Amino acid sequence: MGLTIDVHGLKVAYESVPVLDGTEFSVDRGDLVALLGANGAGKSTLLRCISRILQPTAGQILLDGQDLKSLKSREAARLMAVVPQETAADFDFTVEDIVMMGRFPYLTRFRKEDLHDREVVRRAMEMTGVTHLAERSIAQLSGGEKQRVVMARALAQQPELLLLDEPTANLDIGYQSMLLELASRLNREEGVTVIAAIHDINLAVHHFNRFILLAGGRVLASGRADEVITAENIRKSYGVPATTFRHPLHGVLQVSVIRGDKTRNAGKIGLRVHVIGGGEEAMPTLELLYQKGCRLSVGPVSAQDSGCRFAHFNSLPVVIVPPFTMMNRENRDEHLRLMREADAIVVPPIPFGEGNLPLFTEVEVALDEGKPLYIIDFAGLPERDYSGGKAVELFRRLLDKGASGVERVDDLIKVIKQGGGEDDD
Repeated sequence: MGLTIDVHGLKVAYESVPVLDGTEFSVDRGDLVALLGANGAGKSTLLRCISRILQPTAGQILLDGQDLKSLKSREAARLMAVVPQETAADFDFTVEDIVMMGRFPYLTRFRKEDLHDREVVRRAMEMTGVTHLAERSIAQLSGGEKQRVVMARALAQQPELLLLDEPTANLDIGYQSMLLELASRLNREEGVTVIAAIHDINLAVHHFNRFILLAGGRVLASGRADEVITAENIRKSYGVPATTFRHPLHGVLQVSVIRGDKTRNAGKIGLRVHVIGGGEEAMPTLELLYQKGCRLSVGPVSAQDSGCRFAHFNSLPVVIVPPFTMMNRENRDEHLRLMREADAIVVPPIPFGEGNLPLFTEVEVALDEGKPLYIIDFAGLPERDYSGGKAVELFRRLLDKGASGVERVDDLIKVIKQGGGEDDD
């Protein structure tokens, strides 16, 4: 079950404007692939070529080593099913009629639908949650309901390759998750190869394990999420500054667009703020402070830390420490220098252990010298203290010395804006 796909030098142009320009990639049998890229990157065009709706001007597509052009229509329909972006409803067919159309590749003049076909259709409607709509006209359904019916029709084909073109565009968040989980289930349990054009990167990473990013009519990157979904690749493909981080609850890679630009933000507040540490838990703090126009410095962090990537992307001063090592004297001096140059120091709600507590020796020095220190979510610190209570004890001492506890990042923003002499927006 499942198909391999090899795409070689694919070219497509609309009115002399190239959409695919020598596209090359391979998909292994049983892969679960998300096609990513900005609007106009060629995701839908590529799927239309694979599904034979569109004839490329050059290049070749192989399914299990066989040229796609050599397949007969009925043979191709047994191998692959397509869920398009939009579904026309010009005819008054019932939902059950529409889903039964998925069995047409298996029917002939001498073989009409039988109990097996009806069972396949029934199961497809159950899996997509449209059984209760069986007798309704497709023309009477909402866009989201039509999309689920078309998905049921695709399942009724029992394909080895499932092509999804923006399948969640008209669905609410519940049905988005259900539809993509259904595709994942088919891949996992039946070995079906799945390729889906998805516009929501953060949704895609929850359901797919391989990613192909298109830009300029070619494959910009292909592989695992951490290989493809990087700040640099997002900028190249989508044309926007972004940062990536791991979600603190489930650890899945996520993308956040950095609103505004350095030129616009640079003078908005202008306060120099040094943010201690990094990691996924620090990203909301870094992003919000940056968006408000603070001039940031970051660290200490390791080179693999998301805070370090954020600093490099935005050309921010950063103290980098090799992973699993203690800070040396040069690191400590650089850290203290950045804090002394800052107007304020911020401690985000990051976890604490024996490894990162020593860096607060310099923080305490800066506080004693009169530098404002803000500690976000001190109340939640016990849940993030993996040092046997030492972190809680340390931060209580810092608060006694004049550090300020701030409940939320948003509250910190208000304090900084007031300090910068601006009214709230």
